[in-house]
Amino acid sequence: MKGIKQFLKHGGRLITVVSLLIITYCYAMFQGGFVSWFVFFTILPFLVYSILLAIIPIRFKEISRTLSKERVERGGNVQVTVTFRNTSWFPFVFMMVRELPMREEHFEKPNGNVTRLFLVGWKREFKWTYELKELKRGEHHFRGLLFTCTDFFGWTIRNVVMNHPQLFLVYPKVSDVKLLPIGMQYDQGTSQSRYSLIKDTTVATGVREYVPGDRFSWIHWKSFAKNGELRTKEFEDQKSQNTFVLIDRAVQKNFDDVVDYTASYINKIVKKQGDVSFLSVGVDRYFTPVIKTGKQYETVLQHLATVVPDAQFGVERLLFEEQKMMSRSVVVIITGEMTPELQEVLNAGTKYARKIICFVVSDQKDPVQHISQNNEVHYVGMDELQRTYSEVKHA
Repeated sequence: MKGIKQFLKHGGRLITVVSLLIITYCYAMFQGGFVSWFVFFTILPFLVYSILLAIIPIRFKEISRTLSKERVERGGNVQVTVTFRNTSWFPFVFMMVRELPMREEHFEKPNGNVTRLFLVGWKREFKWTYELKELKRGEHHFRGLLFTCTDFFGWTIRNVVMNHPQLFLVYPKVSDVKLLPIGMQYDQGTSQSRYSLIKDTTVATGVREYVPGDRFSWIHWKSFAKNGELRTKEFEDQKSQNTFVLIDRAVQKNFDDVVDYTASYINKIVKKQGDVSFLSVGVDRYFTPVIKTGKQYETVLQHLATVVPDAQFGVERLLFEEQKMMSRSVVVIITGEMTPELQEVLNAGTKYARKIICFVVSDQKDPVQHISQNNEVHYVGMDELQRTYSEVKHA
């Protein structure tokens, strides 16, 4: 139905132009005189141009888009440069080019000048740049370009759609967060520095076979010089504690900020050479047992760029189902709201893990009561996050 409507619209314009040509010719024939023929020959080139524009094939090739940044974070801006080539032999007068509307899940409205008017003539190469502002986290899909060619008076209008899909990711906003010291409860009392999220790499206790993913600084060069085999230093683990990060995908409140804080927290541990695992469960399940290298962290970032709050159950259920996997770790829960079910888990002491640290990304501080001495709850205010982001931006 839509195709028929477009055909009638295009055909109606062509019929109108042809009718105008016939009418002016008949008027000149029957009326005669200089004025009548002058009007006919004056308007004739424009009418012929309009008729040719309506019937000739229009082609565009070599379409490309280039982004000004390789990595774009949530809330950032990016400049998009579009280039294409006109391969039609017919000279156009006016040509308007615009991006087809993008999907709106992660893009509220088209920002910047996504439409450009060109005076063409015989020109073949075209280029223009526009800016997308305040981008949301997630996948952004370019669909294609809509070319609109018209004559001098708008009698004939040709629309040509060139599909050119392209995808780019907008990542979470990563900032420099602080790692809190971990206090552990024992029979003798509380120890504040017995365990740390940061791996102690100052004391080497031995060497082992090299494993892909080991850091460059861990290589034992003396052993390599002797036998030519790569070996890795083993470090004292008495002050190192594996961290298990859980993101709560059941809470929609402040979810983008929760994702930002999760990415920042894992990034900090990786930079400090700590041992960290990551679990994200919703409609899909994503688990990374070890995050040590930049490549492994990049994979986690790609997941966090597209993750949505689609879990049917709270993060407290994960603690019960994955208890064996987390029992010897410090579990870090990052959520946007303190729920009664989560508070009940925090009251249960070390039933599910060595220790549970819960970060609530919210300005609203709900009262938390009867938390086990071995667990912690920390509220991260929105103003604190914005201040941290600003400091990183201006650094």
